[in-house]
Amino acid sequence: MSFLDSVKFQQREERIKQYLMPQRIVLTTGKVKAVSTLLKEKDLQIDLYEPVTAVLKNGPRPRTKAGILLDFGFEFHGGIRILSSWVRNTKPTPGATLPDALIRISFGESVSEAMSELGEKGACNDHSPRVMTVPIATLSDLEFGQTGYRFAYIQLASPATEWHIKSIVGSFVYRDLEYKGSFECSDPLLNKIFDVSAYTCHLNMQNLLWDGIKRDRLVWVGDTHPEMMTIRTVFGHNAMLDESLRFARRHAPIPNFMNGMPSYSLWWLLILHDYYMATGDKKFLNEHKKYVLALADHMASFIHEDGEHELPDYFLDWPTRNTEAAKPGVHGLFILTMRACAEMAEWYKAPAEAARYAALADAMAKHCPDCAGYKQAIAMQTLAGLRDAAATAKELTADGAKGMSTFMSYYILKAMSEDNMPAALNVLREYYGGMLDMGATTFWEDFHVEWLDNAARIDEVVPEGKKDLHGDFGDFCYKGFRHSFCHGWASGPVPFLAERVLGVNIAAPGCKKIVLKPDLGDLEWARGTFPTPAGILTVSVKRNAEGGADVEYTAPKGIEVVLG
Repeated sequence: MSFLDSVKFQQREERIKQYLMPQRIVLTTGKVKAVSTLLKEKDLQIDLYEPVTAVLKNGPRPRTKAGILLDFGFEFHGGIRILSSWVRNTKPTPGATLPDALIRISFGESVSEAMSELGEKGACNDHSPRVMTVPIATLSDLEFGQTGYRFAYIQLASPATEWHIKSIVGSFVYRDLEYKGSFECSDPLLNKIFDVSAYTCHLNMQNLLWDGIKRDRLVWVGDTHPEMMTIRTVFGHNAMLDESLRFARRHAPIPNFMNGMPSYSLWWLLILHDYYMATGDKKFLNEHKKYVLALADHMASFIHEDGEHELPDYFLDWPTRNTEAAKPGVHGLFILTMRACAEMAEWYKAPAEAARYAALADAMAKHCPDCAGYKQAIAMQTLAGLRDAAATAKELTADGAKGMSTFMSYYILKAMSEDNMPAALNVLREYYGGMLDMGATTFWEDFHVEWLDNAARIDEVVPEGKKDLHGDFGDFCYKGFRHSFCHGWASGPVPFLAERVLGVNIAAPGCKKIVLKPDLGDLEWARGTFPTPAGILTVSVKRNAEGGADVEYTAPKGIEVVLG
């Protein structure tokens, strides 16, 4: 028996750490030498003699401090590891020991954020410090930081100092998960959008399911619904998601709302329903029975018999915050949730509650409040069955990707595609492709296509006369550099493409029944995989000579597949 066998650990770390080489030197400042050596792979172990080092040097009163801005090629979560050979004071004091030096590290999701000062255009250290001044020592191998970033600006802060660097590598922390679900089609752009969306969600699967890896490293429940849809589509059942839902429940004893927001309590109920449809995990469902029925009753208490309702607050997403669309949008969500509660009550063998929730949903469905043209609210009402699909598709696609929302992308695209898949795919290309065109490697907390006008790419220094796509835009809680460029709620294209293009619709708990109803839109073919508790479902759809689609599939044993 070893010593460690007797140690009680609070929590097992399920994430792994890998080290990434920088891919590009974006710029240097001050006196630097041989910095290109940082792009060469070396042993990650310091030695007394290191023949190949980069050198940063400051004079006693440097006009510009020596620094280097590194690009790691794509956004990831973690910190930075720095192997230092020698730190020399160029004006040493007689008898002094080997000096330490101070360096300033600034992480950024964009070039401009990495080069910013705290307080500049919303730059901050909220939730996890992205700017820090730390000591560096001779013959040291040290790691700093824990955030989301792609760029790192490392600056020698001490005057009269010479710093020899062996290596600087990114410390990438993530869950090593198998990508069981996949999507591929005749349009490479859509393929990339699917892959980047899945990766965006994956990065936020940390110790629990976060909303953002730089900022909002919290379990925000409403945001979890599109993330859950992505997780069940790509990874299948996941224990981290289970624990995230438990965590949210523990922190919201009734009558408290999830994250203090009534709509997020609605989302939690809908998440549990939709997640159970994918997993069929009765044990997990049943452990929440008492809470589900109590929460459903609590939310139902805000509904009048005529179907009108008065919640203490209405929040659908930030762009509709404090607008006339907030309540109409939540109205659609409320209907969807009460229907889900009715079905869960049936699973719990609580017929009286099931009938009550269904009746309240029917009463609410008699009302269709005006959405003031906001696509998010229109989409939620459409999915709740309050609006005509053809009229809605025309209204939602009339101005392309204007008015889109990253959080609500799945719901808007799904509502669009009910009657006009080609237009929905074009909106997806314009909106998410717009972020990719500007250098995105993960998808953002918010985005408006109008921001693209005269804006610089996020992976370059902003030229004179151009707008800073990161620092000059954003709104509400995500103004300027506070804006997160890796937000899990932006992963909606994953479930949309799987559900609407491949046509994978879960019709019974545990995926016991799948209805395949593909819609290629303007595509020639699409194929992919979808994880079920019984194994992997494979689907292939090809346009035929008659203009229709030929569908082939392979289903695991025990999974019934019906062509819709």
